[in-house]
Amino acid sequence: MSIFSKLFGKKAPNPVEPQSQHLTPSEPMVAKVPFIDKSLFTEDRDPSELFPSQDSQAHKTPKKSVLEDLKSRNYYNMGLRDGLEDHNFEVMDQNVNLIACDFKEVYAQAIQEIDEHLLKIEKVLNPMFQQQMPHEYREVKLQKEMLEEQKRDLKQQFDLAAVSEGYIEKSVEQYRAGFRKGFNLWINENLLFKPTKTN
Repeated sequence: MSIFSKLFGKKAPNPVEPQSQHLTPSEPMVAKVPFIDKSLFTEDRDPSELFPSQDSQAHKTPKKSVLEDLKSRNYYNMGLRDGLEDHNFEVMDQNVNLIACDFKEVYAQAIQEIDEHLLKIEKVLNPMFQQQMPHEYREVKLQKEMLEEQKRDLKQQFDLAAVSEGYIEKSVEQYRAGFRKGFNLWINENLLFKPTKTN
């Protein structure tokens, strides 16, 4: 009894005797097999590239806050372009006011968000919460104090933005420097007399 019949309870199939083939010299030794592209079955890229997880995306590009986005703009180039095109200091002052308005809008939005969060905290901070969970009560109270301090700082920055000071100062100074440079380039190109060579 063969192993096949022991395992499966059937007779083993009759072995096929290899038949010798006589190859003529004109026939190739290897049969022609159609070429199959390797890329159908393999992937050279790392699986994290094919299926990026949310964690890996968060590490690659950290999200900027609106304030960071405002501060990272190239105000010098903006001023340079405006100085070349408009060459009018009233335009410069108007654009400085627009920059201040952008910053003030961000500050106002942040203050509103803090106010909403403080309102939620106020509803929770009560004597019963303090009595039942004193440790958590202290943590929430500390959070409230930190938010109130942030709010005071934002209000101060909001007021300073009106006079181009505070966090906004660097952006405004870069814009003005760019505007003056652009204006100066325009003056050199269009207003200053260029002597001509005469024979």
